[in-house]
Amino acid sequence: MKTYQKNITVPRLVIEYDEDAENPRADDGNIGIFLTKESQYKSPDGATHPLYALMLETEESAKNTMHHIKLMEDAARKAFKESGPKDGNSHDEGLHIIEIHPVYRYEHGAVMYKRGKAAGFDYSNCGFFFITAESLSGGNYTAKKIAKAIDAELKTYNKWINGEIYAFRLYDEKSGEMIESCGGFYDIEDIREYLPAEWKKEKLEEYFERGVI
Repeated sequence: MKTYQKNITVPRLVIEYDEDAENPRADDGNIGIFLTKESQYKSPDGATHPLYALMLETEESAKNTMHHIKLMEDAARKAFKESGPKDGNSHDEGLHIIEIHPVYRYEHGAVMYKRGKAAGFDYSNCGFFFITAESLSGGNYTAKKIAKAIDAELKTYNKWINGEIYAFRLYDEKSGEMIESCGGFYDIEDIREYLPAEWKKEKLEEYFERGVI
């Protein structure tokens, strides 16, 4: 491990959890709207989107998850038709649904959201991932690409909600002063490209300090 001398020998590089990492659901580039109804957690994309109200309105009439999806699709289609596009823009209402995917939460120490349905003591079918014409923004997506993108976004959100985002601090080996710092890394290996060449073969895990989130 590379170190520098400053009263005591300490690592030149310190990797730790990034406690100030931005919520990835704030990214305008997300492929859809992720909404949940949970007693202990806020809905990832908030509760102000019109689809959130639609989700709650249709919940009591739903016999099961798939029936709930159909009710939401029918209600959204009706609301979209009645409100109509504004200025010829069919995306204005945000209710032009392309797909709805059920999402469940697994909680056993850490919290994990995944696409699909599940049952069990630590499982909860808690919400939905909505794909709309607005959220796709005219992109060319197949059903397979959409599913893959949703899974990737859920994986990213899981890391954020569990505090598994990394930051680093790099110190000058002579002065001991910090010369570089950066955060928001979802994989510890992504830090390597921001480091000098001397870290090319270093095991970055050795520089990781587990803090209390």
